[in-house]
Amino acid sequence: MGSALPNGNDLEVINQLNNQFTGANLDAIREYVASSGDDFLWGSKKNLARASYRLNIWPTAGTKPRKRWFAFLGRILSKNNRDDIKDALKKAVQNDTGNVIGVHFWAQYDPNVAANSYIVVVSDEAADATHIFRRITLLTDHEIPANEGGDPDPGKDQGETGPVHPISKPTKAKKKKTAKKKAAKKAKKSHRR
Repeated sequence: MGSALPNGNDLEVINQLNNQFTGANLDAIREYVASSGDDFLWGSKKNLARASYRLNIWPTAGTKPRKRWFAFLGRILSKNNRDDIKDALKKAVQNDTGNVIGVHFWAQYDPNVAANSYIVVVSDEAADATHIFRRITLLTDHEIPANEGGDPDPGKDQGETGPVHPISKPTKAKKKKTAKKKAAKKAKKSHRR
């Protein structure tokens, strides 16, 4: 069983999380949180399932992957695990030291974890001589139980004021601008002829 961790759904979500919390996407989160005061990733009355929903992050393969993911974040992980993740995200996003350039997520089989339990390990890994990635690793000895029915899309967090999906994807916007510039340049060139 341990060889199945991380499984395909785990890897899909890990890749989505790593993409969202690195580079221009992380910058967009930082800018949104700083300008709006919306602490949707870590507030005491905020739910990780809701944060994931607002960031459009969940697995897509298999039986009820989205519902199972929301159940995992909302009630399967212990409160301590959820608090550890929220604290790591808060420190990475607020980046008081100025050296965190991203967050790396990982899931790993560990036979030493108590049966049907999880441990969140937060560490830092060097990106270069002065910058780091915050690393959030989930250790476990099992996958989400096969009979888990899942939870519906999470409703609003208590006190939620921001838009449902607050972070636009800067990479898409950048691609559109680049495409528009190229089209305009091409039109201008053909007009000169």
